[in-house]
Amino acid sequence: MTTPTGTTTGPATRVRVGAATSRGPSRPLNADAHALHWHRGTLAAAVVDGTGSTPEVAEFARVTSAVAARVAARETPVLGVVAASAPYTDLEDAGGAGPNGAIVVASVRRGGYWRIAHAGDSSAYGLKEDGSLHRFTTPHTLGEELRQRGVPDAEAAAHDHKLRHNAGRVPLYGVEGVQAVAGLLVLASDGLKLPHERFRGLLVAHGHDPQRCAEELVDAARAHGSRDDVTVLVIPHPDRPATTCSTDERTDDEPRPEGTTGPEEPAGRRQPDPRVPAGARQVVG
Repeated sequence: MTTPTGTTTGPATRVRVGAATSRGPSRPLNADAHALHWHRGTLAAAVVDGTGSTPEVAEFARVTSAVAARVAARETPVLGVVAASAPYTDLEDAGGAGPNGAIVVASVRRGGYWRIAHAGDSSAYGLKEDGSLHRFTTPHTLGEELRQRGVPDAEAAAHDHKLRHNAGRVPLYGVEGVQAVAGLLVLASDGLKLPHERFRGLLVAHGHDPQRCAEELVDAARAHGSRDDVTVLVIPHPDRPATTCSTDERTDDEPRPEGTTGPEEPAGRRQPDPRVPAGARQVVG
């Protein structure tokens, strides 16, 4: 069942944010969480996907999403991720017994820009002027790492549920941050798995109504076979409708390659991968 969580209107500029969530059919509770926060006209949002389905994990998701959004609205999403993860980081705990999960955070910048940061496989997508859909984040999973090494997608997809990075590992691997331009931004937990064209079509058809759009995306993911918790935020940029001209940039003068919506959901449940990921994560302030 999809649970609408209401729309939010900002105090400075009128922005309707669509939010919807759905507990996985076999999960005892929904361990996803999201938060929105305005500070002096700046909107920030966060989605956290807790690993597991316990009350402790659900509380972790609620706390980290709230902290990340508040800090991101005042500073940057990268600093929001760092601040939110700090209370749950225990590098001495080799077994990783504490609550953990994936996080994605975004904040508004003038001119149609978004700042985005993430750790794990919660994702950010943007609908462009020409109706094209782009994924602004790359999942920190073993499956994605195998694809980058040239492993066929059919083989790599079996490992998409194995996290290579998460909130608890931020002090070790950093935070990946990007700047992007889109009229309509979607933040989602990894339960949102849809074919690219189906995803794009729903945004084009319902992007003018963010709440309905969020609900349609969650329902479509469930109909497509997602068994995980699903949480979706649909956020119009206050400066730029989804049909205006845009270019995606990592910095003001360094274009960032644009990706797709990524692979569909693999078999099995998502779990942390105990092996250390190769390479350092980029930290952007």
